[in-house]
Amino acid sequence: MDGDAVVVTVVKLADDGSGDVVVRFHEAHGGRARAALTAGFRVADVTVTDLLERPLDGREPPVRDGDRLTVRLRPFELTTLRLRRC
Repeated sequence: MDGDAVVVTVVKLADDGSGDVVVRFHEAHGGRARAALTAGFRVADVTVTDLLERPLDGREPPVRDGDRLTVRLRPFELTTLRLRRC
């Protein structure tokens, strides 16, 4: 994850046994931040989820450039992404 103010707190497999990868991170300095996450695998789909890994409607999805994802965070915002592998 690029970006000084962004802290990654979780990288794990999804609880449902699907093989999806869950990444949770937050903005830690009290300002707006932009960060880039580069997956070490091919990403088929990205979903913004809640803490229970359920899809969230109305959330701005990350900008994708291949397997690189760019996210924008508000001050102290917590974000969870679910990455489905190809």
